[in-house]
Amino acid sequence: MRDGVLLIKEATRRGYSEAEPGDTVDISYAGQNKKRARVGHGVSYTLTTHADKAVVEKGMRIRRLVPRECLRLQGFSDGQIDKLLAVTSDTQAYRQAGNAVTVNVVHALGLRIKAAY
Repeated sequence: MRDGVLLIKEATRRGYSEAEPGDTVDISYAGQNKKRARVGHGVSYTLTTHADKAVVEKGMRIRRLVPRECLRLQGFSDGQIDKLLAVTSDTQAYRQAGNAVTVNVVHALGLRIKAAY
């Protein structure tokens, strides 16, 4: 941490990116300098089938996203999430969230394609 921001290692000329509370961080390869664009400023990057996304909280604490948060980002309702989490493990829930297609995004893309034709 420096000057009120958290420094996240990444493969850039500076060697780090700055993260503030509310930003998301890709924590895969956390101790290595192999990856670029590891910090999402106020947004969440694409979810994967692994638990490799985290959020920076106040006090510069990094907290991994829980399966419920990942499923909500994909557009699942709380009722659907409750049913899913009752019968699957966290690992399976992360995989299902990572493999899901966000319906509202696909709908918006479909409307743009329709308007183009």
